[in-house]
Amino acid sequence: MTYFGEKQLGNFKPSRTARQKAKASKSSEKRAERPGNSEEHLAALRKCPCVVTLRVPAGEVHHLKQTGERGAGMRSSDKWGVPLSHVPHMDLEREGSRNERRWFEKHGIDAPLDLAAALWNASPDVAAMTRIILANRGKHGLK
Repeated sequence: MTYFGEKQLGNFKPSRTARQKAKASKSSEKRAERPGNSEEHLAALRKCPCVVTLRVPAGEVHHLKQTGERGAGMRSSDKWGVPLSHVPHMDLEREGSRNERRWFEKHGIDAPLDLAAALWNASPDVAAMTRIILANRGKHGLK
């Protein structure tokens, strides 16, 4: 006897869209449970001036790589973020993590980790964070 019911397809995996949504929710849950991560801090950093060009708002956050927190497939936590506009951010990413400190020094920032820590402590007060960025620039005679 032949059954002419609904045709069954052999692919029982969820759709690509469903898999991407599930992956995104898992990664955001993982990200939120790590200490030092804060969406509020990231939003405040994006409103601050770029630490290189002083363009307001910077719009992007660079997570410093030489923090000791990174692992395979992991970036540093948000407390090690500094505001950068798009062009300097892409320039820094092209330099690579081994040259990160030298890149910051070339742009007048001798201690990016100290800068990131000061920004984290002042967060989410954008005005205070802006003063920290401007004071850091003033130390190096850059206007």
